[in-house]
Amino acid sequence: MPWATAWLLVVLGLAGCVTVHQPAGGSVSFKSAPAIPPVDTGSEPGTLRILPPLVPPTQERQALERLTALREARLRNGPGTDTPVGPGDVIEVAAPQVKELAFVTTRVSGDGIISLPIVGTVRAAGRVEDDIRQEIRTRLGSIMYDPQVSVFVREYRSRKIAVIGAVLKAGLYEPATPTDTIFDMIALARGPAVDASRTVVFIPNATKDGRDLARLAPPAEGTAPAAVEALLRNVEPIVFNMREMSAAMSEVVLSLPVRPGDVIMIPDAGTVYIQGWVTKPGYYKITQDLTMLAVVAAAGGPSFPADMSAARLIRGGAAGEKHVFDVDLEAVARGEASDVYVQNGDVIELGATAPKLVAYGLFYFFTAVFHVGAGVSVI
Repeated sequence: MPWATAWLLVVLGLAGCVTVHQPAGGSVSFKSAPAIPPVDTGSEPGTLRILPPLVPPTQERQALERLTALREARLRNGPGTDTPVGPGDVIEVAAPQVKELAFVTTRVSGDGIISLPIVGTVRAAGRVEDDIRQEIRTRLGSIMYDPQVSVFVREYRSRKIAVIGAVLKAGLYEPATPTDTIFDMIALARGPAVDASRTVVFIPNATKDGRDLARLAPPAEGTAPAAVEALLRNVEPIVFNMREMSAAMSEVVLSLPVRPGDVIMIPDAGTVYIQGWVTKPGYYKITQDLTMLAVVAAAGGPSFPADMSAARLIRGGAAGEKHVFDVDLEAVARGEASDVYVQNGDVIELGATAPKLVAYGLFYFFTAVFHVGAGVSVI
């Protein structure tokens, strides 16, 4: 049985290796893999991040600068005067003395106007109800005496903020107060879903047209609208991570008031791939605060030859490069080291220890020998 002998020689030759890893795919150099810096686990092992954050420091600095400037401008100027009526709002106009205007419901166009029988077009955007009523009354006064007119904004689409993505109830929401923040709006949407990432994509003043904003809200079946992709192509969103915010970022985000037309999106957490000596290698959907140890468990746990003390995580960088990190999952399981939060696109590799791999190979070698021997007829 030359194949069995060859296999035995291979596994015996591996005895000189400490840990055997499978190729992770792509251009990855394990020789230059940086060691994980020491981490003070404190009294809560397994809860601190020990790898580069999802949002790089340079990106967070840029986000902090933009959010700080935006907060100062909004706190200085207040809610503004452009919010009373805007594109997409629904207005009710009633003039009982005029049959055609006894009761009319109309929507403010994208150009900020409404069209009424007899009266014609009236600019409504940026004006309060009384201003619109006075103009309609003045126009009717040219054809009748002392017209009685009432104007009521039934639905303020232009005052809405869109909260979309991986939240429990995506949709359009109206701030209760001028000081409501991003987190207040996420709370109105009932918070992040189980499969949500910890990233928030914030697009200030994304649109002034309430109809465009309404297109971002998911339909009844909950599918993502195509309008989201078009919106993201035309703007530069502000991205920050809820779990890894600095103290300065937290202070700004918690005090930044939202304004009509803002869009808040929480993306899906994505997937992580695990390969090597686990029972069920493959892709796994990321849920909130999923860690490397939990991914190994979801993959059916380590196989017999696995070396839990030398797991590896391959994470893509902003420029497309790959970084490799060694993680001692045995120490994590014992509570002596912090676990690692995974993010979309991560690859986990679980190698094998040489002694266990030799024993594993010998087991299958002798299993094959006895299986073949049992099938040989003796004359």
